[in-house]
Amino acid sequence: MAISMIGDLRQHFVTTRHNTSLKNDLNTLVQELTSGEKSDLTSHLNGDQTILAGLDRQLQMLQQFSQSNVETGQFLSLMQTTIAGVDSHRETANAALLSINTSSTPSQIENAAEVARGSFDAVVKTLNVRSAGNTMFGGNNFGSNALADPEVIMADLESAVVGLTTAGDINSAIDAWFDAPAGGFETDGYLGDASGYISRLSAAEQTVEIGVRADDQAIRDTLKALAKGALAGEPSLGIGTETQQELQERAGIDLLSSASGLTGLQARIGYAEQRIEQASVRTTAQISSLSIARNDLVAADPFETATRLQSVQLQLKTHYTLTARLSNLSLTEYLR
Repeated sequence: MAISMIGDLRQHFVTTRHNTSLKNDLNTLVQELTSGEKSDLTSHLNGDQTILAGLDRQLQMLQQFSQSNVETGQFLSLMQTTIAGVDSHRETANAALLSINTSSTPSQIENAAEVARGSFDAVVKTLNVRSAGNTMFGGNNFGSNALADPEVIMADLESAVVGLTTAGDINSAIDAWFDAPAGGFETDGYLGDASGYISRLSAAEQTVEIGVRADDQAIRDTLKALAKGALAGEPSLGIGTETQQELQERAGIDLLSSASGLTGLQARIGYAEQRIEQASVRTTAQISSLSIARNDLVAADPFETATRLQSVQLQLKTHYTLTARLSNLSLTEYLR
């Protein structure tokens, strides 16, 4: 009678291979139960991952839009805060200048001029604020400041009004510096891009334009009024007290009027914020929908996986038990 036997070395290899296979199955099932996804997607999807790849591409693109919208929202929020800061400085100077009248003393005029000059400097510096290293109010010119240093602007304005003695002439000269095409403000004051606005991609083939720059008329009007109030108290110009009073009274009225323009800028920024928020909501909904579709493709059924895991654990336990018993066999035990 022929007896087929497996040698010890071969038995060792068979046992080891079986042990390794069970451990691999166990690790795979643990991974699937933990992640909720099939580990072998190629086999699970019958070798066709076209749909899955398409979903992954769309999700990646939407995640990028989502991140971009968050950053744009923060950018717009900082712009709102900046314009609010400009308006606060306007109010401070407005209160000081509106108190000036024909009975104001030189000391009062000087104090109002100092407040106006301080607010002018603060507004310019506020509008030169940067976000992630980029100028916010310079249009598409992100590298340089939106406005020249306040000292440079005021020195240029002083040159424009030097020698003028009446409030009307000084007022007109300052208006011309700020408003005339190719005037001092456009050539020396505003340093940003005068031809375009910042545009941000919010979704596929959809952009949001941020139509606010430091050369906007509302900004010019605010700076113009502050400059009038400040220059009225400049000793080097030698302006008479009556002219100083007239200039500061005019500056106070102009600052009062410029409030509506600044509100208009905030409304423009608010509209851009609304569009970004709407785009964010749509993007979030799309991400949620596509994520569900992707999960349906790759999901590992938790009940089935847990059942298989329990089965493999039992097999592995049985394997170790049998291996231990086989290792204890001996000829003496066999002959008994």
